[in-house]
Amino acid sequence: MYDVIVIGGGHNGLTCAAYLAREGRKVLVLESRPILGGMCTTEETVAEAPGYRMNPCAVDMALTNIPRSVVDELGLKNHGLRLLPPDPWAGYVNPDGASIALWRDRRRTTAEIARFSRRDAEAFEKLCQVMLDAWWMLTPYFQDHPTRPQPKTIGEVLWRAAKGARSLRPALRLTMCSPEQILHEWFEREEVKACLANLAAWSMLPLKESGSGSILYMMVTYFQWGVSRPVGGSGAFPAALSSFITAHGGEIRTGARVGRVVTRDGVATGVVLDSGEELSARHVVAAVDPATLVQKLMDPADVPAELSREIRGLGNLRWNISVIKGDVALSRHPRLACGREELWNGYLLLSPTMDYIYQAQLASMGGELPDEVPMAPMMPSFVDRTQVPAGSDGETLYVYLPSVPNHLSDGRDWDDVKDKYMEHILDVFDSYAPGLADSVIGTYVKTPKTLGGQATGGNLIHADMTLSQFGPWRPTPSLAAYRTPVRQLWHTAAGAHPMGALNGWSGRTTARLVDKVLGSAK
Repeated sequence: MYDVIVIGGGHNGLTCAAYLAREGRKVLVLESRPILGGMCTTEETVAEAPGYRMNPCAVDMALTNIPRSVVDELGLKNHGLRLLPPDPWAGYVNPDGASIALWRDRRRTTAEIARFSRRDAEAFEKLCQVMLDAWWMLTPYFQDHPTRPQPKTIGEVLWRAAKGARSLRPALRLTMCSPEQILHEWFEREEVKACLANLAAWSMLPLKESGSGSILYMMVTYFQWGVSRPVGGSGAFPAALSSFITAHGGEIRTGARVGRVVTRDGVATGVVLDSGEELSARHVVAAVDPATLVQKLMDPADVPAELSREIRGLGNLRWNISVIKGDVALSRHPRLACGREELWNGYLLLSPTMDYIYQAQLASMGGELPDEVPMAPMMPSFVDRTQVPAGSDGETLYVYLPSVPNHLSDGRDWDDVKDKYMEHILDVFDSYAPGLADSVIGTYVKTPKTLGGQATGGNLIHADMTLSQFGPWRPTPSLAAYRTPVRQLWHTAAGAHPMGALNGWSGRTTARLVDKVLGSAK
């Protein structure tokens, strides 16, 4: 019998297993796919381009540099993980060549904004400071139990709140605002508003959605602590976690899909695989999205009516706004028409106005494919040449489209339109990087339908980031705090954390809770 079985080999499941293995627990990780990482993998997805290593979903590790870092605590650099700091981490470019680089150095970014408006530059500094004070205050909470934080965590939060008291009221109001309201209140120039609106669109919520302005808070973490990109691709992070787990006696099985969680008298006792094999454990941790856990893995008899109602009402891409991710292999390096090659270090933000994003989101809500779609392409191989064959002149291109329909209208299927639509996107992108379309070797398109095979609805963060699904309420009251109504069955992953992101905090906190319940017996 295992101490703990972890269902799902995404980065949070692996992080949970790593911390438990470090404590001497007998741990087994079960991953349905033949590769670990969940939505944090590196694969050769483009058939026409062998040796081109792509990142089909995640690229950068957000919040990982904030102390206490999972990478540092587990010593993952001793297990092969090397990190690069892309700088600038993003850059806005509009069709006439105007640009704003978002540098790691916030003062340098402010100077970029000042080229358009000194008033907007001053407003940007003030806005970032308010957001940073809020982050500094709440970080201890985000790294602790979401409903029963330790006394020292509460004390730390209160002390930090006192230090940044002047930012509390404006920060609270920002959290309740929509991105649209924040941007129109604080800024005048369309270029500045559009740059930040591009970042807000990553939430997969309308810019007009009240209570979703907190997505803009993410940018200040990139200024304050930077962002990390694994050498060799994002899959290097789960690879290092896997190495740590096995080095500490844990087991990992891929191609092992769990059919259901086994319970006895309301207590989880193990799992049954699709193959029929049954495995026993003292505790089970489901590192999956909340709907998959409740509707597919749990016995209906173990699901209280209240939880069923909560899952039925869970906000999960409720505006029908989703994402497409394209992997594109290029035969040569394309030059940016704006002349700023340093912008290839990070994401390009290519929605020239806020209205451009509005129109794309409106079309997506109706199930229509936007002709002018917001996009955030990047070129991982520009920073890390290990992702292309040795001696190659080519590049790997990541094309992220954050405002496309989750479900198409008129019964259309994504499989029938994805390739032609990606051709259209690359033609649009060609105006920013002339000649790019002619250098395409091949593409692989990951659609909302494809993502739906990895998480319910294809939601990258498992549940919409709205106020009712944030903090101690996330993802629902019955599943908050990493617990479930079934004793010894736990829930972790992006949808379980008060905020979510690629950092392993959810898996770490879950591991600590499970280890405490297991007690001193090893």
